[in-house]
Amino acid sequence: MSAISLGQGQDVYAQKAIEDAKRDGKWVLLQNCHLMKSWMGSLEQIVLDFKETEGIHEKFRLFLTSMPVNYFPVSTLQNSVKMTTEPPRGIRANMKRTFAEFN
Repeated sequence: MSAISLGQGQDVYAQKAIEDAKRDGKWVLLQNCHLMKSWMGSLEQIVLDFKETEGIHEKFRLFLTSMPVNYFPVSTLQNSVKMTTEPPRGIRANMKRTFAEFN
């Protein structure tokens, strides 16, 4: 799995990772999509192009993380499986949650 934390200049790497993963059947995690407001239109088009399944490996997956922002593409949300989480309150709750996730 390729994990890319989005920010200034990371759009090129994200797009390349998605293209490679589509071809090879890998997973891509794009973190902090809300930090790339200028790239949201490109991300929307990438996701819309997934409707053309030719050339997309069946094991390919794209994961996106974002804070709630009004400029996140609605069509991307509509074509996605969504999961929301809320951070636990305080350091103690945060540490308990982190350790609970370990096997």
